[in-house]
Amino acid sequence: MQDFRKLKVWQRAQDACVRIYRATADYPIDERYGLTSQLRRAGVSVGANLAEGAKRSSKADKRRLWEVALGSAAEIMSELDVAVRLRYPNNEEGVKLAREYDEIAAMLNGLIDCLKGDDKK
Repeated sequence: MQDFRKLKVWQRAQDACVRIYRATADYPIDERYGLTSQLRRAGVSVGANLAEGAKRSSKADKRRLWEVALGSAAEIMSELDVAVRLRYPNNEEGVKLAREYDEIAAMLNGLIDCLKGDDKK
């Protein structure tokens, strides 16, 4: 894969990451190093690992990095659940973002499934 920017899942992950930054801007100040930081880092991780994996020549390397992206998407869903339960600001956006990351995870699973069983390239 030459240009990771053409991956629909990367585009969606980048858009969702920006939404995470905006949604967490109004979280309580004492969450700066807690949920706010965790959500933002995991959001960046999804797109970054997709991009890095797309540039790898080995299918095993691609799969490993895309599985890391999938793990970060799951982390986001779990952290958003905590934020929603705590009724943090932008609660409705948190629910929407969790659904978005569920769809992103499904797209990632599709990419990963395409690479399973063939580690030669």
